[in-house]
Amino acid sequence: MFKDNIVYCKQGLLRGASENGITVFRGVPFAQPPVGALRWREPQPPHSWGGIRPAVSFSAIPVQRHFGFGGNEAQLWQSEDCLYLNIWTPGLDPEDKLPVFVWFYGGAYMGGRADDPSYDGSGFAKKGVIAVTVNYRVGTLGFLCHPDMKSESPYGTGGNFGLLDQIEALKWLRVNITAFGGDPSKITIGGQSAGSNSCNNLMCSPLSRDLFRYAINQSGDVFQSDRDISFDAASSGGLRLAAHFGCKTLNELRKLPVSEITRGDYDAGMATGAVCTPVIDGAVIPESQGNMLLRNKSMRIPIILGSNLDEGSSGPGDYLKTVTDRFGLPKGMYPGGEKTSESVMRLARDYWYARHLAWAKIRTEDLKIPTWQYVFARRQEPMGAMHGAEIPYAFQTLYNNPNPMFKYTEQDTRLMDIISSYWANFIKTGDPNGEGLPRWDKKIPDSGHMRLDLDCYMEGDYIHVEDSVVFPVVYKWMKARAEGIIDE
Repeated sequence: MFKDNIVYCKQGLLRGASENGITVFRGVPFAQPPVGALRWREPQPPHSWGGIRPAVSFSAIPVQRHFGFGGNEAQLWQSEDCLYLNIWTPGLDPEDKLPVFVWFYGGAYMGGRADDPSYDGSGFAKKGVIAVTVNYRVGTLGFLCHPDMKSESPYGTGGNFGLLDQIEALKWLRVNITAFGGDPSKITIGGQSAGSNSCNNLMCSPLSRDLFRYAINQSGDVFQSDRDISFDAASSGGLRLAAHFGCKTLNELRKLPVSEITRGDYDAGMATGAVCTPVIDGAVIPESQGNMLLRNKSMRIPIILGSNLDEGSSGPGDYLKTVTDRFGLPKGMYPGGEKTSESVMRLARDYWYARHLAWAKIRTEDLKIPTWQYVFARRQEPMGAMHGAEIPYAFQTLYNNPNPMFKYTEQDTRLMDIISSYWANFIKTGDPNGEGLPRWDKKIPDSGHMRLDLDCYMEGDYIHVEDSVVFPVVYKWMKARAEGIIDE
């Protein structure tokens, strides 16, 4: 049934809204509200409903401290009852069998929201792709670890609830997307920053095998060995959080008002030093993500992989010394040390890019997996081609919520059409190339990458002077990890 924007999914009838030639379904539940006894548990399938459920308004965003991820989250409607997704589709006939793009937002696993105006899926729908954005739990509510979780979990472990939310959304889509005109065998996942890192985790997880066929990885901060934390190690943070509130058990923590745990100006997990990111739990993430990706233990699927020209941010207080010592970089290469923010940012930029390039080379040259690498290079002063700047170009939302600091031109509009067309083509066929687009060569030795700028063209691997020094040592380190010589 698809008359009057009504579809029948497994749980009941949904009514969407027609908008400019496409149909939008907002606030579609893909799991039960993770509240009360379901706080810090695996997502449960949603309940059925009677009658026709309106799906015309966005749901609440996940409860989170305000970090400025995509807007003023502190002023938005937040709730633990947040496990909903949004669908933009150009057609509702099950016979259409359209490809599907599922987007996971970034936000350092501490924030983010599926209703960000930059993620409006209308542009993809107009290019013949069903777009889906997914809310998942973040911060302390999404990734807390506590020893009591082991006895509750069907996997004998815990944490990673935000990733399990993503997997549950993909399971829901596998069952229901046909009703929205989609083909469940043609799902592509994508994300930026922590969303891109989520895609990597999903490619590694045995729980999400066969739920998607391609991935688009935008600016994921990959292969950070200091982030490889086990569930058991992270559980000490859960005990500290419980002690902070005077709770002896996880169930006592569940009874606390959510505002005492996380709210717009405070996150108790962060305040007490709890780990609030994905952990190696042996089930959702069987082992180090880096080892799985580099040692051919993850899904062998085509991906688009890229980063931005001015990526990178400062790390811990001794970031520059740690990275420089790890790779034996020349001491004077980034003068000023930790006291000079520009030096730290430049190292972060170069280290970030080197890891992406090394991964692309290992994927293609050693593992023989199709990979298309890009660098987004459209610079806008004063921030340059900063982290996340490519998102509105890919989604065709450059003018939805324009940054007043930036001045967009007709060339930006053209670049937006090129990038979004590359993405749409890849989602449809596993290859970004198409009629009227600059040729984007698949990654092979010495092929370089696609430079996405006001002029788009293939360019060589080294884009900064420092790359000729930083990349070889990072590549050697990652090759040793891929070959099992080192585990970090």
